[in-house]
Amino acid sequence: MSVTKKKRATESGYKVKTGKSSEMDKASVKALGKCSFPVRFNLLRNSLTEAERRVGEYFQGNPEAVYLSITEVAEDGGLGYGSIIRFCQKIGCAGFQDFKVLLAQELRDVDLNKAKGSRTLLASNAEKLQADINNTVKLIDPEVMEKVARCISKAQFVLTAGIAGSASLAHGLNYRLSRIGIYSAADHEGYTMAIRAATLRKGDVFFAMSFSGATKDLVNAARIAKNQGAIVVALTAFIQSPLGEVADYALVGTSDRDPFSCEIFPNSPRDLILDLLITEICAIHPNAMEIIQRTFEAISDRRI
Repeated sequence: MSVTKKKRATESGYKVKTGKSSEMDKASVKALGKCSFPVRFNLLRNSLTEAERRVGEYFQGNPEAVYLSITEVAEDGGLGYGSIIRFCQKIGCAGFQDFKVLLAQELRDVDLNKAKGSRTLLASNAEKLQADINNTVKLIDPEVMEKVARCISKAQFVLTAGIAGSASLAHGLNYRLSRIGIYSAADHEGYTMAIRAATLRKGDVFFAMSFSGATKDLVNAARIAKNQGAIVVALTAFIQSPLGEVADYALVGTSDRDPFSCEIFPNSPRDLILDLLITEICAIHPNAMEIIQRTFEAISDRRI
């Protein structure tokens, strides 16, 4: 790995290796240790091999397999011993036995919740949203957040970018940056996004948002921006992704939802990260509160 790649990987909070597999650093593994099995699996899905994904999917569909031996699991699921062990280690467990303890605890918690009686749809979704928020907070690296805030605060220009379900995040961040006096623009279309990325200069920031981190137009624009010397920040729902590999800094807002439903559910975990980022920027950006007051007065006559 080149010196630049090593430096970028360290600054983003993740240790990235070239080739087919990637390993997280100790800090990331520690953060994962605070999350449930489904959340860990979803966060790492992009970095697992096909065989390892089959192990995760097997346990998702057969949680009672926690009471089986590794030999029984391998035979029942048609899985390899090595794939099972590697899967357990990649999601932050010491081995198969450690993983069984994690899963057994979660099964017990599920049983306790069922014992409390049925919940309304509203209560169930509220609980799910709270879990998304809690898991996102566990994955936040304060040092990375501060570095991103300082880059944005010092930048001459910030281009926020998001396509489809992430477009609203890009426009929302752009609006808030404009309210504190940071020159910025938002783009949600691949063609113009690439053009704008090509005009960025050293020190500018390209802030790319994508649930999957694998949207081709967004990854392409991020590469163009990086070639121009701009700082690339990625906000995704996965610890490892094509967009995250390009980025100088990676932020993760996790959500334990399948890829299809993510397009219609709220972006609350990633909204939380942006809220915290704006708070951090306001704390370090010169005259931020004064500019907020000035922009407030500029539109005060537009209110009834």
